[in-house]
Amino acid sequence: MYAGLLMLPWVLLYGVTAFLFNHPSVFSDAPTVEFGATALVGTPMECPPTPVELAGQVVVALQARAPAGMSYALIEPEAAKYNHDAAFATVKADGREVSLLIDATGKGGTVRSRPAATAETGGVAPFAIGGRPAGGKTRSPNRERGGDSGKGQATARATDGLKLDYTLHERVLQSIPAMLERTGFPNGDVTVTSVPDLVFLMDADGKRCRVTYNAQTGAVGGRPADDTAVEPTLSPRRFLTRMHLQHGYPGEVSVRWVWAVVVDIMAGVMVFWWLSGVLMWWQIKATRWLGFAVLVVSATTAVAVGFGMHEFLSAAGR
Repeated sequence: MYAGLLMLPWVLLYGVTAFLFNHPSVFSDAPTVEFGATALVGTPMECPPTPVELAGQVVVALQARAPAGMSYALIEPEAAKYNHDAAFATVKADGREVSLLIDATGKGGTVRSRPAATAETGGVAPFAIGGRPAGGKTRSPNRERGGDSGKGQATARATDGLKLDYTLHERVLQSIPAMLERTGFPNGDVTVTSVPDLVFLMDADGKRCRVTYNAQTGAVGGRPADDTAVEPTLSPRRFLTRMHLQHGYPGEVSVRWVWAVVVDIMAGVMVFWWLSGVLMWWQIKATRWLGFAVLVVSATTAVAVGFGMHEFLSAAGR
């Protein structure tokens, strides 16, 4: 009981944030409109091909370009399906970014609108340097893969980037073979997908600037330190959903570390509730049969949902 009282506010917070994830239109921080199939009348999405029809078209097209003697045929057509329910698109217009979700079967969807990211008010910083273009695998420090040059930062056009000696990107790249060997994994071509940006303050000819440097691309961006125009607004809904996604322990003790501890405590308390609940139920003979029936129904439902979600996620490829 006391464990329940201890965790009550945390369970409430976790439950509310999970509910917000499941219902994007609740407490939305952006205008959201849901539409049905009637909104798609007269468009190509009014009657899109079914997965079976589209699979048949793909097989026919493959057969048309197949070598002589090669034969293709659709089997188990009832198994054809999309690995995701919807298509997504974005539109930038009138200073806003409109996100669209359209059901792949033409049943409808949703439209959300939010202000577009504010452009850098101060223009390109005089010290800004464009980064190396993205693309390709990283095999050595001399063949680097491009990365993000810092979201919301003004940067110059793409160049070779700012070159420093032995950057974080190079250190990670050169450390990976040894780490793989010591942990028992095979070595091969290495791709450093990203490194964290370095953010710091700098005096630029008497002006206080916030500078962002990406060691992977060599890009340098900057803006006045007191310029908050490009900082995204953290709405209450976005705050709650982002907090729900926080996981893992950071490298230092901080508020994020405390949140990770709370999540672990919640997990432990939930397991404790399960064990204590089973023990309390079994000790009360009058409730054994009813409790057993509830337990069977719950367990059967959980197993069925688990297998169903496993099949869905396996088909989605994630």
